[in-house]
Amino acid sequence: MKKTTQDLALPLHKMSGRRHALGFSQAELARRCGVTRQFVNLVECGRTQPNVQVALRLASELQTSVEELFGEKVEPAAEEIPVNLVAENPSPSARINLAWVSRRWIGHRADTAASLGGGFQEADAVATKTGGAWHARVARGKMLADMQHNVAIAGCDPALALLVDGRIGPGLPGRSFWVNCGSGRALELLAGGAVHVAGLHSGNGRREENLHELRRLDPHRRWRLVRFTQWEQGWMVRPGMERKLGKAESLAAGGLRLANRERGSGSRNWIDGQLRAMGLAGSLVPGYGREFESHWECARALLQGDADVAAGPRAVAEMTGLKFVPDGMVAFDLVIPRALLELPRVAALLDGLRTRRLRGEIESLPGYRADEAGMLV
Repeated sequence: MKKTTQDLALPLHKMSGRRHALGFSQAELARRCGVTRQFVNLVECGRTQPNVQVALRLASELQTSVEELFGEKVEPAAEEIPVNLVAENPSPSARINLAWVSRRWIGHRADTAASLGGGFQEADAVATKTGGAWHARVARGKMLADMQHNVAIAGCDPALALLVDGRIGPGLPGRSFWVNCGSGRALELLAGGAVHVAGLHSGNGRREENLHELRRLDPHRRWRLVRFTQWEQGWMVRPGMERKLGKAESLAAGGLRLANRERGSGSRNWIDGQLRAMGLAGSLVPGYGREFESHWECARALLQGDADVAAGPRAVAEMTGLKFVPDGMVAFDLVIPRALLELPRVAALLDGLRTRRLRGEIESLPGYRADEAGMLV
């Protein structure tokens, strides 16, 4: 019969004994293996088990084998924990990702891409509601001690999917996941202790505008700004309607219907700037009051014939078969609290931004640049 984590106390004491025999403290063993001292303590107490990569490193540093340390393969016991769910009108049984932020568990919806036809994503748990309180039932094979190292990144840049694809920081406990939302919402989540990193693009395209906006929001300089991408911003247009876009009256007189972004997003700021330049009030534009939460949702509205024009990157327009009218480049940056810069997985993300592989993948997207990725702004 296979063992569960509750049955592991005796074998895991072997690890403690082996560590003492070699004269290692928990902190020293953790440093050698690239994990935290708390994680080593949890393993030795039988409260969690390492993934394969970490188990191999532990065995190597302790000069023994994985089998000698941990015995036969184990299955983690199911766990259920209280969680602060970040979602509007969440439904029981929703699949969620977990982040340990400000000493509490935060749950974010995992399947936002599925609603756009993008398939299901990895999830950490399933949301359950008992007596009016939300809990997370941890997925089989997932360990809470690992998920305490998860990094939640909020923002609207579709290229964030490349940053959290699992090839950055292999072997580290936990993983990174993307919370798809506009810049204003991302900064709210960061300030509220619901994510570790927020994406920001102010929308007007000026090179240092993101830094000016951050200093306005964070006068005490608690956060750092790191360049991620630059993309070509413009109007995504339903095929056959692009000729009308050059005329301001087409937006005002009902010739074109707008798929607007939510208030506070960089694209919404850009749209409002464009309308001001045309001398148009938003109230005169058909569709101005109808808001969408991502570039992909705007593109889908255009493809379904529910709208004619929306703001967005060239990459999204070309990949969905829409026409594109360019305006210029905008910068998308990552806002990271200074206190989190030394977290192993955050540090791995920053290192990953500078790799040729990631920059090459980003620059394969139409209209994208990544030559400044990883630079402090």
